[in-house]
Amino acid sequence: MDIDSGYKTITPLQLTNALWALNQRLINPHGLRVYLASFILLAVREAAARYRRRRHEKPKELHHYRQSELERLTRLSPPDVRRALSQLKAAGLLVFGESDIIVPKDMLAGSECLQDTLACRRSPRRPIPVPRCVLQFLAQNRAVTSTKVILAYLLRGLAIAPRTGEIASKGTVKASWIAATFDLSPRAVKYAQAELRAQGWITQDTESFQCKLNRDGAYFVINLKWTFRSARVRSPAMENSLASPESGTALVNRDKPLPNFALPSAKTAPVFAPPIEDQETSDERSKDQKAQPAEPKVSGVYEERRGEIPSPTLRCLRAEDLWQFARLEDLYFQAIDRRWLNPCESAALNFIAAAIRAREAGHEPARLFVAIVRRGLWQHITQSQEERARKALAHYRDLNPDRFWHSMPKISAPPTRHVELAA
Repeated sequence: MDIDSGYKTITPLQLTNALWALNQRLINPHGLRVYLASFILLAVREAAARYRRRRHEKPKELHHYRQSELERLTRLSPPDVRRALSQLKAAGLLVFGESDIIVPKDMLAGSECLQDTLACRRSPRRPIPVPRCVLQFLAQNRAVTSTKVILAYLLRGLAIAPRTGEIASKGTVKASWIAATFDLSPRAVKYAQAELRAQGWITQDTESFQCKLNRDGAYFVINLKWTFRSARVRSPAMENSLASPESGTALVNRDKPLPNFALPSAKTAPVFAPPIEDQETSDERSKDQKAQPAEPKVSGVYEERRGEIPSPTLRCLRAEDLWQFARLEDLYFQAIDRRWLNPCESAALNFIAAAIRAREAGHEPARLFVAIVRRGLWQHITQSQEERARKALAHYRDLNPDRFWHSMPKISAPPTRHVELAA
């Protein structure tokens, strides 16, 4: 099968060198586009020379290679093209001159592993007939993902017979192989495949069995009659499919109904039998026995009875104990007695800051406070919380000048004014 737009033979080694340099960030995506556009310039000169030989005309000196041609093919600005040419020359991929364009055919150092993978068990120097319209599309394509997917299909599908010159455009490929080899996400690869099928560049396999798809991937045929319109990167068919999901070929169907999931079970309480008329126990042995009413617990601490507030203790700490300096002071001396802290200024400041931290973070501030103090997890206290603790301690000492909160024991302490720890 012939290619209407003509083609340029490129070896897998040359394509792999460019992909490896892009992965190693030796070149940027603009450099890859300029690299592929250079093959178009070479193909134009070679096609003109063949045409003159067929007509038995004398060889004519062709025009020099100009940077403006690369700007027209890639639609990049002159600074971007100059920067890309500098990167390609430094990476050893391309030497652009007015009289000639030199594309090395040797393997770049460090790309051996990628070369073996993309050779696909064939010679890395075999010629691949890349259509000129495809090269023109790649030179203007801004999406690096679709460019890599197209190069994968070119490496897996296109071949030219050495004797007859017949071009084959069939092959198999797996999306997972493309994603792993070209460092892409499977979702991006599948989207690029759907876009290429919508544009009519490759066909979709509908006859293979699942075992074959798992082993070798799907069959595909590259459309050698496909043409690229330079005015728009996407074809009108592609634009219509994206704009109208009703056509049936849209890449993303936004009107697709949501899947039907089973509804969650109703949160209903279990049904118990109703009580009997006489709620007293009928056992004669327990007639005079009455059960004690259960005392509700809050965070492992019994509630106050008859308005009495129990003394604060680290064994049964309450969340309310972290809001008042008087109760917090008792807890501070208990921590010193247990040798959790050393009586010093920094320990007192950390103790108050830990109370502020426990109140602001966590659903169980009492447990969090004990964990911070006992294990010395002062690194969890923020700078703002420490500053608030310093201000609160200074305010408390202003109201109680005769007390040194961090060192004086509770027994010898005079009565203090009630101060709540600021939020």
